[in-house]
Amino acid sequence: MPAATLATVMATDAGTHSIRRALLLRLMGPLLVLTLLAGASAYGLARHFAEAVLDQWLYDSAISLASRVKWENGRASADLSDSARAIIELDVVDRVFYEVHAADGRRILGNVFMPDPSNFPRSSENNIFYESTINGTPVRVVALSIARPGVETVIVKVAETLRKRLTLARQVLLISVALSLVLAAMCAMLAWYGVGQGMASVQKAVREIRTLHASAPLEPIPTLGDLPLEVMPLVEEINNLILDLSSAHRLNQRFIADAAHQLRTPLATLRVQLELALREQDPERHARAINDAIEVLSRMGRVLHQLLTLARADEGYPEKNARPLVDIDRMAREEIEQRLDDAVAAGTDLGYDGPEQAVHVEGEEALLREALANLLDNALRYGRPGGQITVGVKAGPPAEIHVEDNGPGIPATERDKVRDRFYRMPASPGDGCGLGLAIVEEIARRHGVTLLLEDAEAAAGEEHNGQNGHKGLRARLVFPAA
Repeated sequence: MPAATLATVMATDAGTHSIRRALLLRLMGPLLVLTLLAGASAYGLARHFAEAVLDQWLYDSAISLASRVKWENGRASADLSDSARAIIELDVVDRVFYEVHAADGRRILGNVFMPDPSNFPRSSENNIFYESTINGTPVRVVALSIARPGVETVIVKVAETLRKRLTLARQVLLISVALSLVLAAMCAMLAWYGVGQGMASVQKAVREIRTLHASAPLEPIPTLGDLPLEVMPLVEEINNLILDLSSAHRLNQRFIADAAHQLRTPLATLRVQLELALREQDPERHARAINDAIEVLSRMGRVLHQLLTLARADEGYPEKNARPLVDIDRMAREEIEQRLDDAVAAGTDLGYDGPEQAVHVEGEEALLREALANLLDNALRYGRPGGQITVGVKAGPPAEIHVEDNGPGIPATERDKVRDRFYRMPASPGDGCGLGLAIVEEIARRHGVTLLLEDAEAAAGEEHNGQNGHKGLRARLVFPAA
């Protein structure tokens, strides 16, 4: 990849975390190192084989010169004609030197005196290559030892200057560098292309997702066939976030619809009562209109409280390992104490039936307390006037909390319907809005608790005010076993 292109990419991505830039930087370093290693290896191999070829030529020259040696009466001699001398010394680049002498140092022939190699075995046939200098000029020398039985040992030396070798080394180096640069450029281009293609698949997926979600922004992202596997975890997390946002959006929409449904009539009634109070001149009627307006405001407050509680129950619940423990025995006693005045005003006998020790369950105390408060409020509102209400707790397992009254109860055919929002049984007394049991059902569902609506006498297993035709109702919250 050209340096200018890389600089442009880095300048464009400056100040941001670019996957493309990070991948290229991580690839370019190893590619550069591998290219340098490849170039150095190619240079070393080429230099090695070139040196081997030139050394072989030097050795062949030494063998050719050694063939001129003859022995008479065990004494070595050599006759080298002018043409043979010219052939040996012929080299258009380097100078060639040679020398033949006996093992005892007697010189037989040569065109220069050459230094001997160190530790060269003179008593057997052998050859050795070594570096030396002749008249201050570096040379490469081969020394060949010729040892035959009954005759003196002869040492043949042939040397040449290093011009060819240095020139060849420079040429090999230039070729290696050029090949390395070409290889580096090709690798960079392949890396650029590969990274670009990989990023193009991601960008294509983004464009398709943007098109798919133009009309439905809160729908999960479909897992397209060409979506990279590395992006799938991110898509899954985004889908989880979209589902949470979609759920929150639906809850907000439902809360707004519920609030509008429940508050429209009370607000209209409140306005009428206040306008009536403004026009009324009679103090007694004026006070009655104000009291009616206050009652409407009280009912609106209760409806708003129930709607907010229902919205809170709809929000979800923390993971199981984060749930605190709630003492439902203490919670039941406290709720009974808070409603004693209401029970006395209604002439109802409000009592408690439970163990004398703490009963702990997993849950959110505020919501569980709200569920119990709604069950108790329903019992006070719809139970038999002057009747009995019992709040009971069982340690289990499974643990349980229930509210039982001896009122008219709820027919079996209506027990599923009363769990729905804003549903009230026909001819129901009072001014309720049909949210009490819906709140309890939602809180129970969020906690994994089972809400059971049963006849009081069936739950107790005995007659319960049957002579008056009152079966009563027992509303049970049965907690899951730990």
